[in-house]
Amino acid sequence: MRDKNVPISGPFIIEKALLFAKALGYNEFRGSNGWLEKFKRRHGIMAKVISGTDVDDNDNENWITETLSKILKDYKPENIFNADETALVFQCLLQKTLTFKKKKYFGGKQSKSRLTIMLCANMIGHQKLKPLVI
Repeated sequence: MRDKNVPISGPFIIEKALLFAKALGYNEFRGSNGWLEKFKRRHGIMAKVISGTDVDDNDNENWITETLSKILKDYKPENIFNADETALVFQCLLQKTLTFKKKKYFGGKQSKSRLTIMLCANMIGHQKLKPLVI
């Protein structure tokens, strides 16, 4: 499953362990959360957030402190607006997976089915635009 970029969760590992235990005749095996934690520790497995690419945070910080501040210095706070979007995403795969500590993981594509809302207001908060819903 890891070869096909399918996220692996704790319950998935427990389910597979229960199948192996049953096949080997260990009918009393329960696959508890404690067992899972010890299994992950013993094999160097940890939960990681699935990310698309590697980004250098210094580039973002430099752009904000140097370039953006130069652009905004000529504007009054009531003329500076910030717009941001938020979304309700559904039909998605998990965003975390269990993998070995030293291994990087880049996931497959997520579902794009969502309801998107854009919110916008000026810097001092007196002018708020109507939300845009897509």
